[in-house]
Amino acid sequence: MKYILIILGFIIVLPSFGQDDFFLKFIGHNFFNNEKLLRTNIKVLDGKVVVNEFNTNESHTFKLTLPYGKTYDVYLTNKKCQTMYLRVLADIPVDKRNRDMIYELDIPFFQRDGVRFDTIQFQKPFHQIVFNGINKFVDDTTYMNHFLKNIVRPIIIDTVKPVVNIPKPKEYVQLSGKISLDNDKKSVLKNKTVLLINKKGETIAQAQTTNFGVFVFQHVDIDVANGISVMLPKAENPTNASIKLESSSKEKIVTIIADATQTCMFKNSANLPIISKLIDNDFRYNIGGKLISTNGTTKKIVSNKVVYLLGSKNNVIQKSKSNILGNFLFTNILSGQHYSFAIDTSDIPVNEHIDIYTVKDKLVTRFDSISNKRYHYKFLSTASSSFNDIVIDDSQLKMNVKGKLYGDNKNNPLSNLKVLLMNDQYETIDSGMTDNQGDFSFKYVPYNKQVLLNAENEKNILESFNNIMVFDNDENLIKIVFLVKGKKFNYKPLSSEQSRIVEIFVDDPWLTLLDREIAAKKAAGSTEIIIESILFDVNKADLLPQSLQTLDKVILAMQTNKNFNIELSAHSDSRGSDLQNMALSQKRANSAKEYIVSKGIDADRIIAKGYGETKLVNNCGNGIICSEDEHAVNRRVEFKISYH
Repeated sequence: MKYILIILGFIIVLPSFGQDDFFLKFIGHNFFNNEKLLRTNIKVLDGKVVVNEFNTNESHTFKLTLPYGKTYDVYLTNKKCQTMYLRVLADIPVDKRNRDMIYELDIPFFQRDGVRFDTIQFQKPFHQIVFNGINKFVDDTTYMNHFLKNIVRPIIIDTVKPVVNIPKPKEYVQLSGKISLDNDKKSVLKNKTVLLINKKGETIAQAQTTNFGVFVFQHVDIDVANGISVMLPKAENPTNASIKLESSSKEKIVTIIADATQTCMFKNSANLPIISKLIDNDFRYNIGGKLISTNGTTKKIVSNKVVYLLGSKNNVIQKSKSNILGNFLFTNILSGQHYSFAIDTSDIPVNEHIDIYTVKDKLVTRFDSISNKRYHYKFLSTASSSFNDIVIDDSQLKMNVKGKLYGDNKNNPLSNLKVLLMNDQYETIDSGMTDNQGDFSFKYVPYNKQVLLNAENEKNILESFNNIMVFDNDENLIKIVFLVKGKKFNYKPLSSEQSRIVEIFVDDPWLTLLDREIAAKKAAGSTEIIIESILFDVNKADLLPQSLQTLDKVILAMQTNKNFNIELSAHSDSRGSDLQNMALSQKRANSAKEYIVSKGIDADRIIAKGYGETKLVNNCGNGIICSEDEHAVNRRVEFKISYH
């Protein structure tokens, strides 16, 4: 039997109880053999001092109020099972005592069985709960996994006594991967049904791919699962290209050509264990969108507003703030869970409605309900046509990394120190110098789940120090890193530490044009290309509503930054005659320019030109068979930015 500790941690901002005291509201739910465990004695110690003791009586739930600033041991005693205790590290830094929080936990109890379990291990905490240094309490999963591993005794074979075979515990895992066409266009298979099959070829589960070709299966019995299959209609794979299967970490597993029924079957084999390569229990979604307010026929971007991610009980899990383009983002989203987006009703003027758009300007939905003075939009985090619209791939993300470095203490800011920002493969992402206050900053760099900081000691700046102190931009200490003489400074932050120096956001090429600091560094005469999907009706030059939404970003950038002009070029796919495509693309370029000029932008700052099908971005030219998705990438509008 496998013992799984199920953690449900939720954080809710509550009113303070006093001017100076803030509390953790701890809620526990006791279970034994998946049944509610009643009449459990709860004892809370601060060191050796008992600060609270009571019995749950006819309830399996208990609640504790724990003031910040201490470490608590919570002992749980029940005559039916093993006595256990957990540790709560509530020693939050003073400058972080700015809110009360709720933490909720399902607690599994174990049998009193000295044969199967190492009972000495229960003299240690079975679980630790720690403050993440920002705004919530989290599980110490490393400690938890270590405890669970150590409590089960190894099987010892007695050569005299008969061997008692203990059944192998079932192992349930999460599978995640990505499927795409293995051709020059690398087209992902989006919104496709993926089947999980057993050794008989029978379907045991099914999932749908996201808009990025990603699929997820939860709670999979690895002894039963034997592969996956996907069927792709001929129209979507007209050249019968191979289908590529990748892991969630983008490692190529195998490519297969579809059979006569257009089905690709990826089965386990002795040489290629498909299922084990797809195991990823840590896979999480990124989700987000854009806020747009509507008042009659007038639409505008909703920026600098708090957006909440709520759980199934309307508990606040994360907060985000919409940026200058209205975009918001949430990361680490579990699959198969019920969530809601929410915004405060007080943030929305009367007679206005708030719509959620994708980050690519497609309408998703309107906030459709009100609860607790918030507008809500509820959804299930399982790939579907509606959920896929709010899924954001890692490739769509950028990050800013900011912090401060001091030698030994805050009297020694490390100025003029070359700092390298690296990924987990020790490849350099970016580099820069600290300023006179020891500040380092990397802006608009590609997103990486794990970053590393490395300092090159070119001028022997570090030689006189024993430690480097890493602070966030709010002057809060994150880490003290011990220096080895003659060695470089290397710092690999834990996930809780990384979140304090890394800001993750949805990439948009217009953001840098809206950032005055970045734009000011652009040299006169330099150029860059921004590609957008500006949609038109078939064989028409009329702009569709989604296209107007996209062009509004262009207008905002040109209003904010006067230091550039644009050449607006419209392109078509190869279908239709060359002459017709050339004429139509010119009309579409003119339509886009006219809309921008109608919003007050000087016409002299814009050149509009149609190129028809003369500049295809793939090989879908005349006479070449391509799918609709492959043709679609050629129907685009490019903006050539020229700085002056």
